[in-house]
Amino acid sequence: MSTLLIVNPAAGGGRAARALDRVLEALAPLRPFDVFVTQPGLERPAEFAARDAVLAGATRILVLGGDGSSSQALNGIYAAGGAEALARVSLGLLPAGTGRDYARSAGIARDPVAAARALARGAAAQRVDVGVIEFPDGRTRLFLNVASFGVSAQIAHALEEYPQLKRRAGAVAFGLATVRAGWGYAPVETELRVDLQAAQRGPTAAVAIANGGWFGGGMHVAPSAHVDDGLFEVVRFGDLARRDFVISLPRLYRGTHYTHPHVRHSQGAEVLAAPGVGVTQPIEIEADGEIVGALPARFSLLPAALSLLA
Repeated sequence: MSTLLIVNPAAGGGRAARALDRVLEALAPLRPFDVFVTQPGLERPAEFAARDAVLAGATRILVLGGDGSSSQALNGIYAAGGAEALARVSLGLLPAGTGRDYARSAGIARDPVAAARALARGAAAQRVDVGVIEFPDGRTRLFLNVASFGVSAQIAHALEEYPQLKRRAGAVAFGLATVRAGWGYAPVETELRVDLQAAQRGPTAAVAIANGGWFGGGMHVAPSAHVDDGLFEVVRFGDLARRDFVISLPRLYRGTHYTHPHVRHSQGAEVLAAPGVGVTQPIEIEADGEIVGALPARFSLLPAALSLLA
């Protein structure tokens, strides 16, 4: 089949499973297509399903799930043929996860049934940028929305370790995890360089390298970010005291945090990030809500690399 629908039934605390019948009905004009349902306990199932489908000739991958499943599918397409595969395979998202943050930036309906109906009516493809993370050992990881490190990675780690929190609390889980991590996380020395700008060194609570504008279940972390402008919005939260971090959280949801004296933002197409001198603890990186590695790393963009159906 030329189309594969990947379904993560657990996404959004079961939202994807509950919507599946109506999504299949809405997608009827696109038949025939194959359906792959992910199973709990498997490592990156959407990634391997997308890779195998593209290798078998699929030219359209649809994902009914969360941002993590969508990111896995992106990496699966890339694994099947690199930039050439990204150029010829379209990705359609039916957002059903807890946060559904990328859909906000990409102009995709945040209701999976509405998104399915739009696809069936012949949604136009838009070319969007794709983020790339390169590690010193040669590993590469792509992301659609936001990559970050610092306290934000600790939040993602906590949500991975306690998935019942997202199932029970929904989008509120991100806020609860943020407050908890904010009280327990101290800024760590890092070095950050955006394009050819002067390096930013010093205590860092978090850095977001944003292709899209929202993450963490509705936090408007990068108000100036666009998914198709060839640039990252890079947001650095510096030496924020624990109490200040928690108190300032509402500003992050509103997107008014750029006026905070310890927040810096810039734009660029390449970001180099590393632990500061003398730092021995791992500084983990999350991308699209999943832990993917640790600093040091290089972040870059593949401009207009992906055909996104919206």
